Amino acid sequence: MADHVHTPAHGERAHELAASLSLVAAQFDTLLFDGDYQGLVPALRFTRGRFSVAASAPMYRIDENGLAVHGFGDVVAQVAVLAWRSDALAVGGELAASAPTGDERAGLGMGHPMVMPAVWGHYGRGRLAVAGSLGASHGLAGSGHHHEDMMWPLVDPANRSELTWAARGDVAVAPAWRVGAGVSGGVPFDASGVTRVIGGARAVWISPRLETGIELQAGIAGDPFTLRGVAQTTLLF
Repeated sequence: MADHVHTPAHGERAHELAASLSLVAAQFDTLLFDGDYQGLVPALRFTRGRFSVAASAPMYRIDENGLAVHGFGDVVAQVAVLAWRSDALAVGGELAASAPTGDERAGLGMGHPMVMPAVWGHYGRGRLAVAGSLGASHGLAGSGHHHEDMMWPLVDPANRSELTWAARGDVAVAPAWRVGAGVSGGVPFDASGVTRVIGGARAVWISPRLETGIELQAGIAGDPFTLRGVAQTTLLF
């Protein structure tokens, strides 16, 4: 949840409803756990004018140290605002929050609510587009237990309190195709936390009402995962 560039869509229409479905598959190998997981992440986003609201509710199958577990991950809700826009540049902010609906003991959830404010920017000119975000994630005080000396949960690892960042760029290689790459990560506020860096490359097919992308990601630092693949389809209504 913390490693995505925060750039909500604000189209020319007065309001827009978007539904997306993501398929996730990953391998991980940490000091205490190794295995893999597969996930299904449905999400909805509604945009009107400068404002948008979104929510997602992931479901996972995780195999950790040979034990298979099925269940929901943490539900995430998000409110975003487009603060300023020109022909090429857009900037804004958002506030996201998660609820501890995933089983923490199984590695499916944080075990406590999280609040995640961020600012983001997007620049596009001709075939090229770049985007970035800077934010923070913090677990609410006195709620639940978090693995303070490691990132958690296994399906979406993060520190309890951290600075988050992400950047990406892509280019149009055909009228309906874009390819690009990006990096993201988190820096813990607590000295006992773990700094992570994730890199990835993606290809996206775009039509007026449908967008489908495939991304391959690698854990560069902090052991968030070894490899992760994400396929996402978004339908605009």
